[in-house]
Amino acid sequence: MIMRKWWGIGIFIIVLSVAALAFFLFPRTAADSVTMDEAQLSIEQLYGGVIENATETNGFYQIEFKRDDGTYIAAVNRADGQVESLELLEKSGQAKTLSEEQASEAASAAEPGEVKEIQYVENGNKYEVEIHSDTERKVLAISAETGEVLDVQKAALEAPAEPDSAPEQQEPERIISQNAAIAIAKETLNGTVDDVEFTQTTDGGYYLVEMDDDTSDREATIQIHAIRGETMTVEWDD
Repeated sequence: MIMRKWWGIGIFIIVLSVAALAFFLFPRTAADSVTMDEAQLSIEQLYGGVIENATETNGFYQIEFKRDDGTYIAAVNRADGQVESLELLEKSGQAKTLSEEQASEAASAAEPGEVKEIQYVENGNKYEVEIHSDTERKVLAISAETGEVLDVQKAALEAPAEPDSAPEQQEPERIISQNAAIAIAKETLNGTVDDVEFTQTTDGGYYLVEMDDDTSDREATIQIHAIRGETMTVEWDD
């Protein structure tokens, strides 16, 4: 009876040792928490369309999928399944069908608040609608074809300063938004926006808006003053 007891204890110790050795030799890393199939299913649920191709590189799944409005590629983090980036590879389908008013109504129905600004973005055929609530600033991407909410970005609004007994001082001019700078650049040049950068200076800063001219197929960089909102320079690439 004693021999059987020690025999059972010995087997248990062996099994436990093998399990511990397997854990240390083959640990499950955080990067294994999302499989390729799970990442593809997540993209289909988020954006719809049909998966065309999927590859794995540097801790990300690169998933290419096609919708009625074009072909996209999404980078999905293997560790947590988050979509880190979404890029339109090829535009197709119809051009915008919704008016600014309809896009504004779609955004208001999705998020409460006051519409402050609306901007059409040709790349992606969408509207960017800025809405302010009592505590938040929200920018919604609205499909110009279907009215679907493609993305929502939120940021807290600064609380208004409480009044004091000090003499009132004139509020400094506010820096114009990036969307406003893009709109001003498009008034200067009819083209497609490639990139926007902001540079801070002692007189308020400026935006550099890189655009492709639709007429000449040349690229230009338009400098927009960040306070006055005026076009400072236009430089053409050779």
